[in-house]
Order: sequence, then structure tokens, then C-alpha cells
Amino acid sequence: MTTMFNRLKYLLYVLLALSTNACAMQTGVTQTGSINAPLIDEASGLAVSRLNEQILWTHNDSGDTARLFAIDTSGNQLVTLNVKGVKNTDWEDIASFVYQGQAYLLIADIGDNSQQRTQYQLHLIKEPDLSPLNGQKTLSVTPLWSMAFTYEDGARDSESVAVDVAKQKILLLTKRDKQPILYELPLISPTSKQGLSSNQSVQTFNKQAKRLGEIAPLPTAVLDYASIYTWIGFAGKPTAMDISADGLSALVLTYTHAFYFSQSQPGDWLTLLSSAPKQINLPSITQAEAVGFSQDGHSIYITSERLPAPLYKVDLKPYQPQH
Repeated sequence: MTTMFNRLKYLLYVLLALSTNACAMQTGVTQTGSINAPLIDEASGLAVSRLNEQILWTHNDSGDTARLFAIDTSGNQLVTLNVKGVKNTDWEDIASFVYQGQAYLLIADIGDNSQQRTQYQLHLIKEPDLSPLNGQKTLSVTPLWSMAFTYEDGARDSESVAVDVAKQKILLLTKRDKQPILYELPLISPTSKQGLSSNQSVQTFNKQAKRLGEIAPLPTAVLDYASIYTWIGFAGKPTAMDISADGLSALVLTYTHAFYFSQSQPGDWLTLLSSAPKQINLPSITQAEAVGFSQDGHSIYITSERLPAPLYKVDLKPYQPQH
């Protein structure tokens, strides 16, 4: 018994040593700042502005009002953007994109820890230009449309949304399934009036998410077995996702790693997400749940849900194909 205990103790020391080493800053990873604003105490989504590279959009998880926050790349809160006519049941992700020359933000109310919700919501807003504000700290916006949707095979918990503008698709990746499942919804034109009702302030569409299939298991490392997220069943589970503006790359975030997928030509997302990704080791982050591509697709920003929330920029060039 003593010999077995000593072996287990030695294994624990090895794992802790590996964990300490992994917490060191990785090559190409820079901490640009930290989110310290008391109002942003559970940052659950992150999107890089398509109007200003130095501005990021984030939001809180469930329990907050329906609002977004603009921060700079140092993590300083700049503006609070109240979203009128909707509520925050469980906002889990946000995506930024350009459609026909106009910048938009898509808010994903898709969290469902108990997998009991009868429907989920997406809200599309026009991204406000913050350059002429002259110190104004609070803005309001009404969604161009909201989408109430269900999954074709029952309730799902998801924290990951991304937009493929070229194919006019919205992608969703589940979290609590044994293997993450990829779904898609149509990207409805911001100028569409098909869902407008005379008694609604926000036009609403009702859709069903189409199941594309399970993606391949995300790689795990020896270090993952020393992670608390392994013991509670969340190692390798997607907590955020984004697609680059050119539609050629995807990034899937978990609590311990980021996974970079790339292709030379636009293809099938299920196939790409089932291919072998480039694994990006992250610094020690408490509950990493937010990621967004830069405008040029050569870097990503990552942050977490707990204050102070470190804000990291990861250079993707070492992981991208060399031409």
C-alpha cells in the first residue's frame, strides 16, 4: 500500500510540474491587458469589431440584462450597449461579420446547462460606430431581427456560434454531448421583412437548426488529466468558436486549449472540423469561454469569465500554412 501511495504521489508531482510548465506564456501569446470592470464579471463571448480593430465586443453570461460592452484591447470598458426588446436568458457567444459592406453583431442566447429549454434565440444588430461618440458611455439598439429556433433532435447546450457570410450560414457547436455536434441555421438578410409582425417591436423568425453531424474528438494531452475540467467531464468540450472573415479558417476554444482549423478553399465545415487541427496551448486561464478572430484572420483574442479576466492575443502565423 505504501509503495502504491508513493507511486501515486510521484505521478501527482509530475502532473503538477507539467501543469506549472504549461502555465508559462506560450510562443506567440501576448497578454494585452485585463478586464477589470465590475459590470463585466462573467465575459462569455468575444468578437473583434469590424469597424475598429482596437475595439472588442463582449457580454455577460446568464443573470445580466440584455447588453453588450465595448472594450479596448487593454480590457478597458468603453461603452455599454443596451439591446432593447430582448432578454438575456443565457447569452453564451457573439460573432462579428460584414454583410454587403455593413458590420453586424450576432448575439447567441443558446446556453442550456440542463438541456430543457423549449427554444433558443439569436439576435442580429447593426454594429454601432463608436468613433463619433465624444465620451458618450451608454447606447441603445434594437435588433434588426431575432430568431427563435429549436434543434431537430431535441434540446442541446451550446456555447459556440460562428457566421459563414459566403454561404449565408450560422454554425452552432454543442458542448455537453459525448462528441460535439455541428448544426446550421440560415443567415437571414438584415434587410428582410418576412418576419415582421405589426404587434412586435422586433421582427422574429422561427427556424429549426439542421444537424450536420458529430465532429471528430478534439485532441487531448497528458496535462489534461491534471485539469479540474477533466474530472468534471468538460475536457475537450467547446466553449466558443469563430470563423475568419475570409471563410477559410475556424477556431474552437475549450477550457484548456484553442484548436485552429484551416483550408485553402472554402469547403464543408463538418469535414474541416473533423480534420486534425493545430493545437494551441494556452496560459492558465480560469474558465476560458470567449474567442474572436482579428479582422485579418492572423490572430485571435481570448478571455475568461472571472475577474480580473486576462485578455490574450495569439499570433496564428506559426500555425498557418506557409506559401
